[in-house]
Amino acid sequence: MSDTSRIVTLMRAPQISSPASLSAVVVAGSGGASSTTTAYGLSTALRLGTGCEVSLVDATTDGGNLLARTAAAAVTPAQRLRQFDDTMALTSAGAIVVGATEEGPVGEPALIDELLAVRGCARVYDAGTALRAARLTRLIDSGPPLVVTAPVRAEPLERLRAALQWLTATYGGDFLSETVVVLSHQAPKPMVEVSRVREALSSRTAGVVEVPFDPVLSRPGVLDHTRISRATFDAWTDVLDILGSLAAPVSEEKENLA
Repeated sequence: MSDTSRIVTLMRAPQISSPASLSAVVVAGSGGASSTTTAYGLSTALRLGTGCEVSLVDATTDGGNLLARTAAAAVTPAQRLRQFDDTMALTSAGAIVVGATEEGPVGEPALIDELLAVRGCARVYDAGTALRAARLTRLIDSGPPLVVTAPVRAEPLERLRAALQWLTATYGGDFLSETVVVLSHQAPKPMVEVSRVREALSSRTAGVVEVPFDPVLSRPGVLDHTRISRATFDAWTDVLDILGSLAAPVSEEKENLA
């Protein structure tokens, strides 16, 4: 049995009623916040857990390192999109990567989202530190939930608080109720106590998930999903479960009461 099959067997499927329609934007609450590995992880867990086609898109303002970190194989002719011909690849799990050029992103994220949605792809965007960038506003306004990442260290957690305050001031008081916070452990031992952080954020956001330290994610080079731990996949799947609950259709009974 291949390593890929073994991981598919061990993973639990995320609770998402229509996985191919999922769109989510991963942004960094501070620098070095693992937005790229989180976006990669969500796309990988969704791809392996549901089998749907998933696109992983670089939506940073200056052209991030998504393609360099995740490109493991060439796309097939059927998967290739003329608009992104030189910036496409496949991850080790078979998710489609749309990277950036040396000049920057390949297009406006909202337009890319519309194009990929027509093709029936789930979409996960790595926006890096572009949270406040004007080019990201239209995509956020179109409705995909945000996943805000921060490393478990004192100063980045303080910057995370400022980022969440900015989101509330910009998009309204209820915006955080559909925002997921991911706390990324980047050292084998916790650097700060996060119980109070979790308690404070859990009542204001859609959910808080801690991603455990995984040495595979901290090493340079192309990411290989077969080397990532089960605990890390469980955390990424927890995030997808929350996103699935946000996208869950309203029941007929609730519609009748509305």
